[in-house]
Amino acid sequence: MDEPGYPNEYRAFYLGHAAGLDALRSCDLDWAYVAPAGDFDHDGTRIGRYQIAEHGDPASRITYADFAIALLDEIETPRHHRAAVSIREA
Repeated sequence: MDEPGYPNEYRAFYLGHAAGLDALRSCDLDWAYVAPAGDFDHDGTRIGRYQIAEHGDPASRITYADFAIALLDEIETPRHHRAAVSIREA
């Protein structure tokens, strides 16, 4: 968000998510914060694959359907505990 060229219109959105993540980090719940590594491919079709990303990548895209698969996989077989997870296209 503090990088040169970061769109200022996204600042409030980013700050809201950062505050939510801070609240999770300070609680005793077992949680996983799952987010796209970049943004959604709004017109893309499901390919049935995804990758866990090391960090966010603004250029990365993932379809809604593939993100949903990643989210359901994490719900059904939790692999990340008290962690933020970025999902990207495979």
